[in-house]
Amino acid sequence: MTTGPTARTFLPLADSPLLTTSYPYAEYTDLAVRLAEHATPEPATLSSLLTITDPAASQQIAAALDARTDLPPAALTLLVAHRPDLKQATARLKNILFPDGTGACHRFARTIAALAHTPETVDHAYLSSARFTDSARAADPDMLHTLLGPLLDNLSLLSGPADAALGALLDARRAATTQVTAFDLAGAAARERTRHGRIRAALAARREQTISEIAQHTGQLTLAADLWFEALLDAADTPEQAGHALAAACMASRVLAAGEEPDSPWPSVRARWRQVTAAARSAEAHSQAWHRAWEAAATTPDGSVWDPSQRGLVAGYTLLADHVLTRYGHAGLPPTPTQCWATNPAGRTLLHTVADHLTGHLGHSPLDHFDDQLLIAFVRALAKNRRDKIPGALHIHGLIAAVKAARSKALFLTRPAATSLGIVVPMRGEAARLLAPGPGNEDGQHALAAKVAQLAWLLEARPDDARAELLLVDEDPDGASAHTARSARGSHPQIRLSVATRCEETSAKGGAVLWGLAQLHGAGHTVLAYTDLDLTYPLDQLGLHLAALDQPGAGAVVGSRRRDDSHGYYPPAGPNPATRLYQQAACELLGLHVTDPQAGFKAFTAAALHIALPKVTDHKLSFDTELLAVLAATGHTVAEVGIAALHRWIDGPSATPRDYDSMLRAVHEQALRHELAPDKRKTPVWDKIRAAGSLAAASSRPVNVTIIPTPR
Repeated sequence: MTTGPTARTFLPLADSPLLTTSYPYAEYTDLAVRLAEHATPEPATLSSLLTITDPAASQQIAAALDARTDLPPAALTLLVAHRPDLKQATARLKNILFPDGTGACHRFARTIAALAHTPETVDHAYLSSARFTDSARAADPDMLHTLLGPLLDNLSLLSGPADAALGALLDARRAATTQVTAFDLAGAAARERTRHGRIRAALAARREQTISEIAQHTGQLTLAADLWFEALLDAADTPEQAGHALAAACMASRVLAAGEEPDSPWPSVRARWRQVTAAARSAEAHSQAWHRAWEAAATTPDGSVWDPSQRGLVAGYTLLADHVLTRYGHAGLPPTPTQCWATNPAGRTLLHTVADHLTGHLGHSPLDHFDDQLLIAFVRALAKNRRDKIPGALHIHGLIAAVKAARSKALFLTRPAATSLGIVVPMRGEAARLLAPGPGNEDGQHALAAKVAQLAWLLEARPDDARAELLLVDEDPDGASAHTARSARGSHPQIRLSVATRCEETSAKGGAVLWGLAQLHGAGHTVLAYTDLDLTYPLDQLGLHLAALDQPGAGAVVGSRRRDDSHGYYPPAGPNPATRLYQQAACELLGLHVTDPQAGFKAFTAAALHIALPKVTDHKLSFDTELLAVLAATGHTVAEVGIAALHRWIDGPSATPRDYDSMLRAVHEQALRHELAPDKRKTPVWDKIRAAGSLAAASSRPVNVTIIPTPR
């Protein structure tokens, strides 16, 4: 069997081993000279030939190239730049630059060649001579543009010598009152780009120092300062603006210390600066406890050093654990996480202190390196490793809630849009919860004050463009909750508190929420939300919802208790069998793809609610599944975020809530009413419940259900 000849691959001449390998040039001089005489005059080939440094070979190659009359302008320029002693090449380049012979100058031709390729060799004394000015006026501007085009069109900055030489050339042309040409415009643009880039580079180089100086006045919190500096960089579109931004960066620390606002022509920068001042005010409320905890977390007991991104978590752990031990270590039955971290002002403030520092302390934040699932695992592992005996594991609840609050605030601060938020809170028989705990009202939560404080902590990060309305809707005919809320409410400049009484016999929470959402939508809020009056769902985590709603197509966001990055609501084994069965059956019937459709912590865009609200007719406890189903059916995405609930699960006899079966029947009616065709999809859990006769009966048997969104 015979085979054909092996195919050969020919390299470009500039890549030839002859030109790219260190050979004894004496053996190849003749071939290199022949290449110089006859090779296609491409710049790459010419550059390779000019790199040959053997004296004898390089001289012969230069002579061969100098003798060629077919070199194009770009090749001539390259040749003269590297061998300005070549007379014929220089003369040809001069003739190209001065086609009519007026003002022709060999030295000017060499200078242009050097400017194009070796600007560091330009004779700057010549640039100030009258001869140079005369030649610059007479030179063909189109040819100047051709020869210097690669230098002018390069997006990188001009070197110092190139910038100076180009500036001298342009000045000489202007001094000769020549007409402005495309070359002059391109040259000016290149110099402007260089000037702008250098000032921006100086501004960027100032970043670390500026943020460090600002951090001295913000309790070492750096996120707001980072965002302000980003706004400065974004605003610096011209050299003048970049210079103004650099001056602002240099003065920032002194201006902040004086309580002033820097002179800035950019609204976005001014808004970000007020966020810096808000961080400074917040830092004033932080005790020195954080500093001590941060210092204590520098090393482990065995002398190892924590990574800075993890050190904040360790400091937060220490701070919260010490608070619990000091306050509740010998108090008998420990409080619930709600009482410790929401109702109690000291605990709530401490949680927010930790959260603030987790957003960026001295430039270090765990949020930038780990997702919440990993952070929660770290917190649990840290607690297990420490083996601290903390009542009720309150420190774990608090630190994970602080992580979520920190993530919420970081996302809220970086949100591109202003925030107009309307939140509905339904009430029925909540007077005791609204009051502070005390004798005769041991279970009081001071719930409204706590919610306002949580929401204010979030909103205060953006004092210019974040506002919220908190609408409490009392469904009880006696109006006791509304009366108590009106007497208990406080005030905050960014939060409007409204209380309404609405009695409807057919309503059971759903009517109050839907009516409240309609009222807030009519008031013009761009984001609507609802939550329960109890403090299970902290409003300081709403930044998670807002960030998810900013994604294209999003119409609703569920604050889920069931995601892998959720914490606090269910026992370690998860929800009881009846709950799992109900939630999975509801998802099957409505075609939903969420893990926690019944969670009482949801947010919506106003545009999505405008379409969905008129179509929701269920005013009872299953109203929210219908709302989600309608939103999904109208093409909106229903997203989920994992939340940290301030809740303690108390073990007790397993039972099915008395309303679950009626709620599930309502869900089935919703599916039929909106023509979601539950009979045409597989609904194994719903079929199991129907076959058993009730949720209680179905859940009394072995249940192997994991709530996984039904595949589309």
